[in-house]
Amino acid sequence: MLKKKSQKNTLHNKPTASAFTKNIIIFLIFILSHTFEIYSGCAACGGSTRCGSCGETQPVCCNSICNGYPFLLPRNQGRNSAREIVCTQEAQNKYGLNILNGFASLAAEYQSSFNNKQIPRYFFGQDYVNCENLYIQGSQVQNRNEKAWLADYFGLPLDYSSTISFCPKIQNVILDLNFYFGLDNLTEGLYAKVVMPIAWTKTELNPCEKICNPGIIDSAAGYLSTNTISRENLTKNFLQFISGNSTFGDMKEPLKYGLITNDKLTKIGLAELRASLGYNFVLNKDGHLGFAFLLSAPTGNKPCAKYLFEPIIGNGKHWEMGCELSGSWIFHRCKQDPDKYIGFWIDATLTHLANNCQCRSFDISCKTNSRYMLLEQMGQNLDNLKIDVTGGTDPQASTYQYQKNLVPAINWSTFKLNVEMDLQADIAIKLGIVRNNFSFDLGYDFWARTGERFAINCCCSKPPCYNMAIKGDSFIYGYYGTEKENAVALGATQSESSIHSGKNYPAVAFEENPLSNPQIDNPNPENYLTYATDSISTLAHQLTSKNNTNINTSTQPILIANGEINMDDSPSALTHKLFANFNYYYKNDDKKWLPFVGIGGEIEFATYLCKIPDCGCSNSCNNNCYLCDFCCDASCNKRMGICQWGLWLKGGLSFN
Repeated sequence: MLKKKSQKNTLHNKPTASAFTKNIIIFLIFILSHTFEIYSGCAACGGSTRCGSCGETQPVCCNSICNGYPFLLPRNQGRNSAREIVCTQEAQNKYGLNILNGFASLAAEYQSSFNNKQIPRYFFGQDYVNCENLYIQGSQVQNRNEKAWLADYFGLPLDYSSTISFCPKIQNVILDLNFYFGLDNLTEGLYAKVVMPIAWTKTELNPCEKICNPGIIDSAAGYLSTNTISRENLTKNFLQFISGNSTFGDMKEPLKYGLITNDKLTKIGLAELRASLGYNFVLNKDGHLGFAFLLSAPTGNKPCAKYLFEPIIGNGKHWEMGCELSGSWIFHRCKQDPDKYIGFWIDATLTHLANNCQCRSFDISCKTNSRYMLLEQMGQNLDNLKIDVTGGTDPQASTYQYQKNLVPAINWSTFKLNVEMDLQADIAIKLGIVRNNFSFDLGYDFWARTGERFAINCCCSKPPCYNMAIKGDSFIYGYYGTEKENAVALGATQSESSIHSGKNYPAVAFEENPLSNPQIDNPNPENYLTYATDSISTLAHQLTSKNNTNINTSTQPILIANGEINMDDSPSALTHKLFANFNYYYKNDDKKWLPFVGIGGEIEFATYLCKIPDCGCSNSCNNNCYLCDFCCDASCNKRMGICQWGLWLKGGLSFN
């Protein structure tokens, strides 16, 4: 009798379940087609001409994360095994059924980051002194902080001094749609899952600049342009430059990438569309063991590199493919009441994030935060720029000459290339206690992702082509004429300069005048002077600074090679999470359609890069503040993640 009743119910439920499945499939096709129309990526980055060779670059260990990194890809809002594993243990992997079964659920979660000082530390490395301040100081500031960024690069006065602090934060709101279909009507143990998380995210750096000295020194003629630039025509403050709202001197375009603003940046969209097909090799009343293949479509947004801390929905718009392992073991069940039991559940996914053409910004190899340095465009020597001894017997012509264009380094070092991540793992394990209609889950989640690998692909893009050199604090013009009214571009470069300082200031020795470019690359040998040919006549004119000091040019200039762009793998990511959930499962006599609702939360801890004792630096403008911070070990294997907490409400409906 019991067997016949079961068959009758099976025949009765088939049309309803089939229609339900058909409607779900139509809905998924609609969402998928519209998603690809909406999230087509961002506009092409690095609008200038590109050139270079195809192939991968090799890692260089001096490019440590202790020096900062220009891009942070948070965890995919839709990839959360902890949120997926709760509430549904009684609605899936059912034993002894030969009918279509499953559930549909919706989880609404709010997430917020904490321990946020790690975020600017990740971007700026040890230059974010004591995890508190970024120093901006001109080349003529006395007792400069050794980690201070050179204010000269940003069109600020040489005596400018300020400190920058940040209050960053990431917030997410997620609506996670999950569908599970037990295809036992086809083959017992066969199942399929579809996951569609819709996410809203907001990123904010909230920079705050404390100006210690706004500076009064005008920019000398020949330093940033042919003419003197008065203080009122220089950049007002660092935040004006870093937000892309300032040009100065010979700079033709403002900062275009890696912008830092006070804007709160938001995105909304479908984080991913993930489907899996699996089979339970072990399936009984006290446990199961299943294996599935999964595929995730890239429905989020691509990084555009415009903002340093840009909002990302999903995984960066990569296709994902991989496998999933699920299992359960009920180790205790009440003999008098089988709806009272305790067990373990595990859900583990392992995926590969496929190749995708994306925009990225890079530093110059072994130069921390050099993406914010100032470069000079170099080109053909049109003025017969040369050096010669006083008598004119040993002329040596320069191969390159400055082309009257100053460029923020990141405008040049941002371009499209292929990005790939080898492996991502998300493993959740929980202890579940079920007592009739109520259940409680307590668990742990491990998430890890390998770093991004980059490759130049001729079909995607090529690295920048313009000849660029590091300006440092060199003077870029020489002068001739009775009143020094004629300016000629030099070929002076400073390849040894850093984000922290140039080479001319302060003067290395008393007799060296910074106006003469004493510390540029390959300066004039002793008794050699700099000359250029008049464009009208063929006379060679000796070049000096505006105040008639003999001036050096580089013979030969040192340019930045494409191979010097730091395209090492990005840092990997790793987090540990604890989660808990309380659930109510409504069980009626019919047991065909059973609703459930649960509430839970999680707290996620990431790898720390900043382990700093209290240095007692109460004065943020103290240039001599003791630098007691340190980074992790000196190896290339660095990790970073986001610490965050979340609360969710999850409900659904299971069917047999």
